[in-house]
Amino acid sequence: MRDKLYKLTRPTIVSARISDDELESVERLMEETHMTASQLMRRAFRMMVERFNETGQLHSAEQS
Repeated sequence: MRDKLYKLTRPTIVSARISDDELESVERLMEETHMTASQLMRRAFRMMVERFNETGQLHSAEQS
Protein backbone atom coordinates (compact mmCIF):
# COMPACT_ATOMS: atom_id res chain seq x y z
CA MET A 1 0.00 0.00 0.00
CA ARG A 2 2.78 2.44 0.92
CA ASP A 3 4.54 1.92 -2.44
CA LYS A 4 1.29 2.58 -4.31
CA LEU A 5 0.71 5.79 -2.33
CA TYR A 6 4.28 6.98 -3.00
CA LYS A 7 3.86 6.42 -6.73
CA LEU A 8 0.75 8.59 -6.67
CA THR A 9 2.32 11.44 -4.67
CA ARG A 10 6.00 11.53 -5.62
CA PRO A 11 7.15 14.78 -7.22
CA THR A 12 7.92 15.12 -10.90
CA ILE A 13 11.56 15.70 -11.80
CA VAL A 14 12.37 18.33 -14.42
CA SER A 15 15.95 18.63 -15.67
CA ALA A 16 17.60 21.16 -17.94
CA ARG A 17 20.97 21.67 -19.57
CA ILE A 18 22.53 25.02 -18.74
CA SER A 19 25.82 26.67 -19.60
CA ASP A 20 28.66 27.15 -17.13
CA ASP A 21 27.79 30.86 -16.92
CA GLU A 22 24.15 30.06 -16.16
CA LEU A 23 25.24 27.57 -13.49
CA GLU A 24 27.43 30.23 -11.87
CA SER A 25 24.45 32.58 -11.80
CA VAL A 26 22.26 29.92 -10.21
CA GLU A 27 24.92 29.10 -7.63
CA ARG A 28 25.26 32.81 -6.75
CA LEU A 29 21.49 33.06 -6.33
CA MET A 30 21.51 29.96 -4.15
CA GLU A 31 24.15 31.52 -1.88
CA GLU A 32 22.47 34.93 -1.71
CA THR A 33 18.94 33.61 -1.11
CA HIS A 34 19.79 30.49 0.92
CA MET A 35 17.51 28.53 -1.42
CA THR A 36 18.11 25.22 -3.18
CA ALA A 37 18.22 24.99 -6.96
CA SER A 38 14.82 23.26 -6.83
CA GLN A 39 13.33 26.08 -4.75
CA LEU A 40 14.70 28.69 -7.17
CA MET A 41 13.32 26.84 -10.19
CA ARG A 42 9.89 26.38 -8.62
CA ARG A 43 9.78 30.10 -7.83
CA ALA A 44 10.91 31.01 -11.35
CA PHE A 45 8.26 28.74 -12.89
CA ARG A 46 5.55 30.29 -10.67
CA MET A 47 6.67 33.80 -11.60
CA MET A 48 6.61 32.99 -15.32
CA VAL A 49 3.14 31.44 -15.08
CA GLU A 50 1.84 34.44 -13.10
CA ARG A 51 3.31 36.87 -15.64
CA PHE A 52 1.83 34.92 -18.53
CA ASN A 53 -1.58 34.73 -16.83
CA GLU A 54 -1.55 38.49 -16.18
CA THR A 55 -0.12 39.73 -19.49
CA GLY A 56 -0.38 36.87 -21.98
CA GLN A 57 3.39 37.22 -22.50
CA LEU A 58 6.44 35.51 -21.06
CA HIS A 59 8.59 38.65 -21.12
CA SER A 60 8.18 42.17 -19.85
CA ALA A 61 7.56 45.15 -22.12
CA GLU A 62 11.18 46.28 -21.63
CA GLN A 63 12.43 43.02 -23.17
CA SER A 64 10.47 43.52 -26.42
